[in-house]
Formats: sequence, C-alpha cells, structure tokens
Amino acid sequence: MATAGDRATLYETVAEALAEQIHGGCFRPGEKIPGTRLLADTFGVSINTILQAQKLLENWNLIEAVPRSGFYVKASSPPVLAQALSHSQTLMKPALVRHQRLALELIQASGMPALQQLGTALPHESFLPLVALERIAARVARSGEHGFASYEVPPGLPSLREALAQRMVGLGCRVAADDILITNGCHEALSLALRCVTAADDVVLVESPTYYGLFQVLDALGLRALTIPCHPHTGISLKEIRKACEQWPVKACILLSSFGAPLVSCPQDEHKQALLQLLAEFSVPLVEDDIFGDLSFDGKRPPPYKKFDDRGEVLYCSSFSKSVAPGLRVGWLAAGRYVEKANYLKFAQNIATPKLTQMVLAEYLRHGSVDKQIRKVRRIYAANIAQVIELIERLFPAGTQTSQPQGGFILWVKLPEHFDTAQLFQQALIKNIFIAPGKLFSSDRRFRSFLRINCAQPWVTVLQPALTTLSQFLAGTNVG
Repeated sequence: MATAGDRATLYETVAEALAEQIHGGCFRPGEKIPGTRLLADTFGVSINTILQAQKLLENWNLIEAVPRSGFYVKASSPPVLAQALSHSQTLMKPALVRHQRLALELIQASGMPALQQLGTALPHESFLPLVALERIAARVARSGEHGFASYEVPPGLPSLREALAQRMVGLGCRVAADDILITNGCHEALSLALRCVTAADDVVLVESPTYYGLFQVLDALGLRALTIPCHPHTGISLKEIRKACEQWPVKACILLSSFGAPLVSCPQDEHKQALLQLLAEFSVPLVEDDIFGDLSFDGKRPPPYKKFDDRGEVLYCSSFSKSVAPGLRVGWLAAGRYVEKANYLKFAQNIATPKLTQMVLAEYLRHGSVDKQIRKVRRIYAANIAQVIELIERLFPAGTQTSQPQGGFILWVKLPEHFDTAQLFQQALIKNIFIAPGKLFSSDRRFRSFLRINCAQPWVTVLQPALTTLSQFLAGTNVG
C-alpha cells in the first residue's frame, strides 16, 4: 500500500516527467501539451493529480494556460537543473562534517570591500535601509531607554517578540510572543534548535545541496550529517527520508523551507504536510530555516512548515538579514514544545542578544517599514536574476544549466562536467571576484562543477562585469 508520503509526491513525479519531455524536445515552444483527461489516462492517475502537476509546471515557468484552449509550452524555456539534480543521488552513510576551512574563508572575505561579492549570500548595502535604521538607532539612543545599560535576558525584548508573533500569525502559524526567543541572528537560532533535540554523535538529516553554514553548525556540535537529495522544483525527497529513518536512528531533520540557498526550491503545501507526517511516524523533529521566505517574486509569501505543525515539533528559525540588515544580528527561534529548553540554552550560551539592536528592529517593525522594504528588494532581486540568467545563456559554455528561482536572490549554476569550480574560485580571486564553489554545499564534497551566485548585487558595477570576466575564464581554459 502507498504511504501518505508516496501519494503526496505523485503529482510531482508526473510534473517531472512532463518537464523532462519538454526539455527533451517532445513538446516544442508554443506547442500545446496533451489535455488533462488524456494525461490522466496516460499516467494512470486522477484528474486532480494532473491538475496539481499542471499547476507545478506553471510555477516552474514551463507552461502557460490559454483560456478555452489548454496548456502550451512557454516560448522560452532556458536550460534548468531538473535532471542534473534528481532524487536518484546515492544515499550516503551518516558522517561527521569536517574540512570547513573554505567556508570560514568565504565568510571572512565578505567584509573585504575590494572583492566583488558573488559568493556570500549577503545583499549589497545599497539595497538596504541603512539610513532609516541609523535614524531609528539615534532616536532610540536619545529616548532615555538605555539599550546599553542592562541585559535583555531570554526570551528577549517583549515589543519585538510581539511584533514577530503578529507576523507569524499572519502566516498561519499558531505562535504567541512567549513562544519566541530572540537570538544573535538566524545562525544562532539554528544552533540552539539543534541543541534542543540532539546530542553529540546523533544523526541529522540534511538536504543536499544546502547552505554551507549548516555544516559549520553540525561540525561545532559534533553531529553526523546524513544528506538527502533535494530537487530544484519539488524539494527534499520523501522517499529517501523514509529509507534513512528506517535505516538509521535519526534525531532531527534540518532544511530551508522556501527559496533557500543554493537550490532556491519552494515545495508545495502538500509536500510540506506530507514531510511533517512522515517525520512524525519516526518521532523526528524538524528544524526549519525560513530566512528567504519573504522574498517571493510574485508577492505570495509561501507558508512555512510551522503553519502545518500541530505537535510542537517544528523549531522555526528566521531573521531579516536578507532584506533589512545582516549587521543587526537579530534572529528568532519559535521552538514549539522545546521553548523552555531553548531559553535556558540561550542564557547559558551567551546570556542575551544585545538590547539596542532589538530596540531598533522593534521600532522599524512598529512603523511598518519592513513590508515596504521587502517589496522593494524582491523587485530588484527578481530583475537581477532574470538578467544574470540571460547573460549566462549568452556567454557561458554550451551546456551550462541554471536554477529558475521564484524568490530569493541566489542562482545555482551547473557548468559542463569537466569544469571544477574550486579552480575557478582561485582564478576569480585574482580579479577580486568572489564565488562560492559547489563542493561547499554538501558534506561529501560533491557538486564539483556547480557554483552559487549572489544576485543581490548592483548590475552595472558588480554582476555584469564580474560574470563577463568569469565567462572569459571559462572560454579561455578548461578549469579543472
């Protein structure tokens, strides 16, 4: 009998099969694909499954609906990563994460003004509301509420927690102010969340590829990573999660929920619900990193996994570092039933998050400025990503593939197999260009021919010249 997780992925399987046919030339641009009933008969599935698959293909920008006529292949369908990153990757054994020196170098280089920052996932300062935040900081400093005078002990500033709880309730999450812990950025939230549910040498499920900072956290905590393949369209493989939980004593699963680096996948609600049901079968809590969720290009904010959490087993982590200001270092953790343990661990770890930055963010949220800022940057990010994809199609080697993000500001690029982006990383440094080579994004050092590009940079002064230079390196030599 099919499991709940198996049923939930059926429409994704159909959509992937149709996407493969489109990319393989079975249906040419502008050509009509078979009708709903015919597809249902062909795949042996229900009409509803085909309707869901068609919606997914629309989200992938592969087909479009023509009223009273049906669905047609879009006129332009650039090369994508649907087949380059399939769910067929081999399931590895759990392993301690090591060799994170390059990741540390990447972070340290983010503060070097001479470098063109295509590697670190930080927005350029020109996109951030720095003047507004400086004015708020000055006003708060003059108000008599001395942010330097005392600790704002866990769980953190009440006014900030109330504002964040209101935002989360708006996303459909059952979260109150008392459920939220203020942290030193999302990175600390992830670390505290894992410490709530794991101990050294435990096995943790991690999507592959994923944000390299997670491996640093796992390394510091002595946890063993079991990487699960993740599809650029449909998200983490439920089938492989089931196999992993049946084979190993899994203690937690950690993943980025929407538009996360580097794949920028955004699973459908049905997939998210099926994942939580599957994890519940094995009593595995989920640590959710929702740091990019606000940055949907169409303005429709995807719901986090936390919305579907009715057991208190989703430990939700986030911040405004991708839209407002990374330097504030204010994140938050909604730890579900682990909230008291999280508060204790936070106090034991570093007592408190700085009060002044909490006050500044609380004031910024109170005036409603954050939503205006989010609308601004997601328009910029969407335009930049479209331009970068177009440039890559023109200038990069034949066979280069890109992700097709619907949010965030990260682009995941696969070069032809003979290229090694670790070597390209070294070449690019000579020209003060900083990229993130693909091997950073998996604990087993795969993705040799991949790189991640940060598109939250000015087009004229950074993205266009830097990418043009990279294309010249790739054209002039086999990097590898």
